[in-house]
Amino acid sequence: MATNNKRQRELAKQKHERQRARRVAEEKKRRRQQIIAGVLIGALVILTTGGFLIGQLFS
Repeated sequence: MATNNKRQRELAKQKHERQRARRVAEEKKRRRQQIIAGVLIGALVILTTGGFLIGQLFS
């Protein structure tokens, strides 16, 4: 009986570690995507504003 409980605890511990590793990987991926999106939006705003200002200067 004790062996069965020990095995169940070990399996539960392994499952918890797998889930934790998966969550960490997903969070890392989500953070990377947020950074990329922020950089792209920032570049778009800068280019749009710059294009507008240049258009105003030469019109």
